[in-house]
Amino acid sequence: MVLINAPLRQLNTVSPTRDSARVLVVGTRQYKLVHAVARLSPAATYQATSRGVAYAVYITQVPVLAFSTRHQIVDTPSVAARLVLSDSTGVLAQSATGIEFRGNYSQTFPKKSYELSLWADTLGATDQDLALLGMRNDNKWNLQAMYNDQLRLRLKVANALWQDIDQIYYKAQEPDAKNGIDMAYAEVFINDRYQGIYALTERIDKKQLKLKKYANNTIMGELYKGTTADVADEFASAPPFDNKSLNWGGFEYKEPSERTDWTNLHALVDFVATSPDSVFYAQYQSRFNLANAVDYFLFLNLMRATDNTSKNIYVAKYKPNEPYYYAPWDLDGVLGNDWMGANVDVTDDLLTNHFYDRLLNDYAAAGFREALVKRWASLRATVITEAHIKAQIEANSAYLLRNNVYEREHLAWPAYTYEAAQLDYPTSWLTARLMYLDGLFAPATMGTAGAPELETMHVFPNPASGSVSVVFKAGPCQFSIQDIRGRQVLQTTLIETYSTLDISMLAKGLYLTKIQSPTATVIKKLVVE
Repeated sequence: MVLINAPLRQLNTVSPTRDSARVLVVGTRQYKLVHAVARLSPAATYQATSRGVAYAVYITQVPVLAFSTRHQIVDTPSVAARLVLSDSTGVLAQSATGIEFRGNYSQTFPKKSYELSLWADTLGATDQDLALLGMRNDNKWNLQAMYNDQLRLRLKVANALWQDIDQIYYKAQEPDAKNGIDMAYAEVFINDRYQGIYALTERIDKKQLKLKKYANNTIMGELYKGTTADVADEFASAPPFDNKSLNWGGFEYKEPSERTDWTNLHALVDFVATSPDSVFYAQYQSRFNLANAVDYFLFLNLMRATDNTSKNIYVAKYKPNEPYYYAPWDLDGVLGNDWMGANVDVTDDLLTNHFYDRLLNDYAAAGFREALVKRWASLRATVITEAHIKAQIEANSAYLLRNNVYEREHLAWPAYTYEAAQLDYPTSWLTARLMYLDGLFAPATMGTAGAPELETMHVFPNPASGSVSVVFKAGPCQFSIQDIRGRQVLQTTLIETYSTLDISMLAKGLYLTKIQSPTATVIKKLVVE
């Protein structure tokens, strides 16, 4: 295979005497096309020969990122490599580089993701900052393989949409602060072997968020990453911590790097998990930024990011006496896909964690539910529209199709085959998802101030074993239970305002219950013991 990254105008400026046997020059080597071609296109595949060998020749307008290394790339530590980034205009950047695999489960995929560290020397003694493909000036970068997304675009669409939705609350004080990451497509080679299409991405860190730096032996900005679903990052409980460890309750300690101290985050989790309602609802807005909590809850459910309720998310604080806020990460299991890349056609469930369980019971004026309803209405008129999101999906897909990327992806990874029908799936899924959320986040449904009906709709006990009781204001009422995969395991119509249902057939675990009356819907978690 030969991949040529050059301006189309240059490639298509050919002497008329050469049209019947066009010759393409790559470096010092010539490739003669087998068939006459009037104009070359990135969307096509061409057959050529060079020195008696047959080649498939492709043209691309996607940037190319090439690495050369004498070492085997491993999980850790980084090994020395040379990076050259080019596009159709020529070489954009080159650097000595440390490269290693990144991710946890994603490392089991045949196509690996990478973490890059740019060096000013070949030993990595000094870092080198470079601005790559219009993104921030930095020495740390990620290369996302996107192997679990058949379309190779969900990650890019979701991260762009999050930045459309949420602006960091202290933007006026820190104009360069950004609560999200930018990314750009690149075709990757390692030691001249084609690896396929990747997303070169920025990182969530103190530089991106502009957190205040550790000073005078005092913790200023804070950053923690949810790495595994556990009790602390679910805000379910706050177990004891050990400041000698960089991990606690599902969180990984990130900043400040000069000192490990879990005290502040432990206090936040303990507050959410154990404070009485009177204390929680009076104080939570001073501890966690309400606007960000609302934005992330809406985004989480819009994308149905099932792997991002506790893990794959950052909790950050700008400086002391400021509220915490969320920053999302690893948004690949979205828009109808799970984190394994499988289509999961579930559109009628609600994703929460224990923090959001409590917030959803805030019916006060200027509380979480009222803010949620108002923000949803505002976003539905601007960026959370079918037209806007579908345009992002289609634009990314068109770019990859226009450059024949999917065909090369199959050459690099034979198990992968592009299916055009897959492009219709996230858009049709989105239509159904928006319809469900519109009903769920409507003022009457959400039970904002002046609409207290939901307060009289309950499922108990919780945890339950053998049976549950359902109470609601007026009948009839539709009641259903779904497992965590979105499969409906029980559905019935309730006439009486108080009913007891047999759930002895349900295995132990976490479920979602849904009560629907003509004017309201309640969705809550149910633990079966």
